[in-house]
Amino acid sequence: MRSRTFILSIICSTGVLLFPSITFAAIDLITFQTTPQTPGPNQAVTLSLRSFAVDLDSAMLTWYIDKEVLQSGVGKKSVEVMTKDFGQTVTINVVIATSLGTRYDKQFLLRPVEVDLLWEADTVTPPFYKGKALPTYKSIVKATAISRFNSFTSDPSSSFHKWTTNYTQGLGEGLGKSSAIIPMKYSGSSVSVSVKVDNTGAEGGSGTATKNIVGVDPLLLFYEDAPLAGIRFDRALFGNIEVGGTAFTVRAAPYFFSNDDLVNANVIYSWFKDNVKIATGLDSNKLILGKEGSSAQSSALLLSLKNRNRVLQSASARLTVSFSQE
Repeated sequence: MRSRTFILSIICSTGVLLFPSITFAAIDLITFQTTPQTPGPNQAVTLSLRSFAVDLDSAMLTWYIDKEVLQSGVGKKSVEVMTKDFGQTVTINVVIATSLGTRYDKQFLLRPVEVDLLWEADTVTPPFYKGKALPTYKSIVKATAISRFNSFTSDPSSSFHKWTTNYTQGLGEGLGKSSAIIPMKYSGSSVSVSVKVDNTGAEGGSGTATKNIVGVDPLLLFYEDAPLAGIRFDRALFGNIEVGGTAFTVRAAPYFFSNDDLVNANVIYSWFKDNVKIATGLDSNKLILGKEGSSAQSSALLLSLKNRNRVLQSASARLTVSFSQE
């Protein structure tokens, strides 16, 4: 899953109020507004001027795009421009002459920057699983920022990254720190991750990206472990199933438990057959069922998984296997 945000690299310079003998700094009297707020490359953008102190409706406004006049007129408070490719800047200047005889010069630099925010959870999935490994209670999640300040992916070592979670808590910052470890919480809770990337290279610019990561519950599924075909990961087993022959092997596949706890044997398998706890030997995620005689037989299975290192990582599944009568 990926989060993509286009940010404008903005520089505004404010002009001065011109009077016969006094000069006043016009700080933030006139501001720019963009629609959309975060345009991408080669996209139409509407720039508008806003002011609560200067009467722009009666002012003469002259707009310049890369030093060429785009439009001029009384009350012309907005203009439409096109962004360029990544790393290319559109320079917008506007000269404002008010009806009172004052003049303001404003400049706006429009440079699209792309920041992709990717994340991956260090949780287990079975072979051939086509989905994404999902985060669970206190699992480890790694977030990575991929920024573009030009037409190619920029070198992360030339950018300063600042990471935060839930908008206030710092996750680390530094030059080239393009990834961060996210502390997950409870199942169903959302963790907001943000990164601000400032390019220290010649092209400059900055961008941000935010992603909400939601924790889930671990999952447990059963599959058939066939003698010749191997584990049938293409078909999970649910409810009541009927099988032939005299033996059937059930393979348990945990989803989204922490990988390190599975490797370190912190996930405990508890098998029950017809409400009686049974041992499975060294291969705890496999149970071999055998048929006795020629009559129909069935076994009610229950498997419970608990992570003793992360106590709220747990899952269980039930399955009834019936051998047909010969």
